[in-house]
Formats: sequence, structure tokens, C-alpha cells
Amino acid sequence: MPTNTYFDDLLALLGRLEVPISPSEAHGLLCGLLCTHPSTVAKGVWLGELLDAAALEPGSLAERATDIRSLDGWFAQVLESLNHADLTFNLMLPPDTVTPAEQARALGDYCAGFCYGIGIGTAGRGNGKLPTDTAELIKDFNEIDSTVTNDSQSADEETLIELIEYVRVGVLLVNEELQPVTAATTENQVH
Repeated sequence: MPTNTYFDDLLALLGRLEVPISPSEAHGLLCGLLCTHPSTVAKGVWLGELLDAAALEPGSLAERATDIRSLDGWFAQVLESLNHADLTFNLMLPPDTVTPAEQARALGDYCAGFCYGIGIGTAGRGNGKLPTDTAELIKDFNEIDSTVTNDSQSADEETLIELIEYVRVGVLLVNEELQPVTAATTENQVH
């Protein structure tokens, strides 16, 4: 199963910051925000959401500056991965050593976070109508979240692999539809 090798590191980082959401959900949220906002705005909203969820004391942020900088570094990696031309973007899921049921729950978390991020992003743009493919994928992601959350014990590995790939490619499609990459024009190039 394609997984991100940084899952345990992010799990520990979120734990130190007392963020009560899984790495998969945090990654989904970030990807949803990046699909709907310029990266500088997405980063601020994402960090705000994570720190609000943690409900940290205002004075405790200074002592967590190193961990917050680590989140910033992780943000940069996700941004690059999501927009890289080689399409090697992967979902932040637990390592293959966990059970298919745990993988399924993490996929549900990712989908929930992604849909929430898209919701925040589209609300900020007046809740305009989403492109048809994006709207269908969001509906499917919500169904995947609901299905794997309610029935993760019967997760079959082959179906799970297919769902992970479907979500991965779907995220790339949503990103392209909502944040299309445009070629640089010749007048913008340095000579």
C-alpha cells in the first residue's frame, strides 16, 4: 500500500502540540486548503485550525516554537509534493505494518480532513459551485469516510489499495481543477 514514511514523525509532532487529530486528518485538511487557497493563506488557516483544536494556553506557544517550525517545514514538503510534476504525491497514512482496519480508519480521517479543508476554502470564496468532477469526488470522499468509519473491521486489503489510489488521484484532480497550473509566459521569463 502506498504510504507516507513520515506518519510516525507527524503523529509525535501533533502529540507534542496536543493536537487531537490524526496525521491523516491533518494531511487531508492541509491538502483541501491547498486546493482552495494560495499557499500562504492555506498555511495560516491550517496552522490556525490545528492550534485551535489543541486549545493550548496562549503563553505556551513560545515554548513550542520548535514544533511549530517543524509543522511549517512539513507544510512546505506537502505543498511541493502536491504540486510536483512527477505525480508522486501520497496520502499520509500509517505504515503498512498496521492492520487494514487501521489503514481504512486513517483513509476515512484523510477524506474527512480533505472535505473539511475544501469546505473552509469554498466558504471563503462565497460557496460558489464546484466543478462537476470535484463535486463528485467530494461526495465520494464523504461516502468513503462514512463507509470506512462504520465498517472498517471488514476492510479488505485489495479494495483498500484501490480506494487509496482513487483518493490520491482524486486529490490531484481536485487540485488541478481548483488551482490550475499555468505555464509561464515569455514576458515573465528572465532573459
